[in-house]
Formats: sequence, structure tokens, C-alpha cells
Amino acid sequence: MATLTPSSPLKIRVDLRDHWENENSPVQKSIAALSQLLGLPVSINLEASMLWADLENYFPDQATFIPSIAGVVKAWTDCLAARLENDANAAWTEQLLELVNQGGRVLRSRIKAATGSRVGTALAATGATFTIAITEAKPPYGNLSSFFATDFEKLFAASTNKILLQSQPVDDQEWANINLPSRTRDYSQIVSTSLPRLDTLACPEVLFESQVPYHMIVKIIHDGVRVHGSHQGSLELLAGYLQKYGRMRENITVKLPILKVELQNSHFGYGVLFDSVSITPTDERASWPTVNPVLILSFVESVLGYSPASYSGGENQWYFRRDIPFNS
Repeated sequence: MATLTPSSPLKIRVDLRDHWENENSPVQKSIAALSQLLGLPVSINLEASMLWADLENYFPDQATFIPSIAGVVKAWTDCLAARLENDANAAWTEQLLELVNQGGRVLRSRIKAATGSRVGTALAATGATFTIAITEAKPPYGNLSSFFATDFEKLFAASTNKILLQSQPVDDQEWANINLPSRTRDYSQIVSTSLPRLDTLACPEVLFESQVPYHMIVKIIHDGVRVHGSHQGSLELLAGYLQKYGRMRENITVKLPILKVELQNSHFGYGVLFDSVSITPTDERASWPTVNPVLILSFVESVLGYSPASYSGGENQWYFRRDIPFNS
């Protein structure tokens, strides 16, 4: 379903007809395939006029607006269909179907503009309706399938973990209080002395979001600096800070940063899981600019709250850990 006011640009109205409402368009075929897989209607609400008002500044070319939105929705429906077809997600699928049944046996979703660094999806606060959030940024939108896969994985993670904990018998003798080492405070938590079952463990992007301790390794390599970490949020904040305050190269026509700071995606998981940050010269032909690692090391300790850990990694490598989880 799409809504559009008469005052909307002509190109938007034409593209809405050709790229969204057309039954033979890729997005409508994908929606139909998802509906057939579920055995239930799928309703995706596109308030095109409102969305255009929110995002028009990021679409100087009107011809890219509706195709871009349709591409995001197709990635959403394709990703959800792929998840539903995977037998390993049977419990997740049952929870989704229960939710849809409570919402009138129709899978509903609406598209909206949202602040943030990426496109994403979530359940609305009330009702069984998904939101597909289009970030307020210029297209193209990358890693759509990975981002949606991550968000779908996290959808019922909290309730699933709670059910699993409630269903597992507790043996008092199998639990013990241990004090985790910290340079600044004491911290204790209850851990099991038994290995968990494989089928109870969430995928890495969910499991390590709050699983402590967090580990981080900073090391100097031949072409730059690389930071490895188990907590994605810590790496994203570090990379964002270095990108924001990185100096630009001088005496060139096009402004480019001296250093290129990039988040590296992990080889594990279903969705997006950044497990390292690379800091390398923007111009590979240029000689390697000297980088003082003290700023990075200080950020890891003072801002992120990690503590140095004893580790024989050599003079060009530093190992940190944090034993207290972040609130978010």
C-alpha cells in the first residue's frame, strides 16, 4: 500500500506506479513470495509523500528515490524469507507467527525515515507491526541484507534467552561466584561450570554484544595500525572518533584524510559484526605517516574503560580487557 498527495513531484508519482505498484516489479514479486511462504497476507505501508518530505534533501535526483526505497524493501522481504526458510530458525519463526496471529493474521510493516548510521528494522512499540527505517543519508545504502539479518536475529533474542534460562535445571553445586580482575573496581558475576548446549547460543553479533569480558588488541603492522575487538560498539565508537578528527592532506586539489579508518566485517555471524578497525594511509603510494599510538591507547583506557591485561604480544602490541558490560 502506498499513499501520495497530488502535490508530490510528477517523477515520484510515475516511479511509484512503475517501481512500486506494478505487480511485475521486483519488490512486489518479493512481497508476494514472502506472503506465499508465510501463508498469510503481507502489507507494507509506504507513505511516499511524507517519506519524500523527510528525505528529499538526500535525493538530488528524484529518479533515484522510489527505486532506492523499493530496493530497501526488497532486501527486507528477501532477508526475512531466507530466515523463515532456514530450519535452524524454527523457534524464531514460531515466535514471529504467534506475533502475526495476535496482529490480525497479517504481517504488517511501514517505512519511515530515521536518524542513525544505517538502514534497519524493528518491531513497533505497540502492535505486531515492523518498521523499516530509512537512514537520513544519501544512497546507495550498503550491506542491506547483513543489517536486516542482524536486526532480525536480535528481534526475539532477549525473550529466547530468558526462556532458555528458565527451562534449564540449576544445580547449586555447578555455580560459583568468581571475582573478575579489574584495576579500578571489584566485579563479580555468576557463571556456570558446565558447557552450554550449542543450540542455546546466539549468533556472534548478538552473543558478544553484552558478553563480558570484552577483549581488545591494538597492534602496529607493516602498513598501519589494526585494532581487534570482541565488542562491536567499542570499535564503532573508536573508528567514528578517529574519522571525525582525522586531519586532511594539504596541497592537493581534492580534500582527503591523511589516514583511512575502516571497520572490518567479521567472517563469522549472519549479519553485520565488525571485529576490527584498520588505520592505513589514504594514498598507498605515499610513505607511511608516523602515527603515535598513544592517542588510541588512551582512548581505549580512558573513554572505553578497558584495562591493560598481561599479555606477551611484543613491543608493538597491546592487549586490553573490560569486565563490566556497557548498558547499551
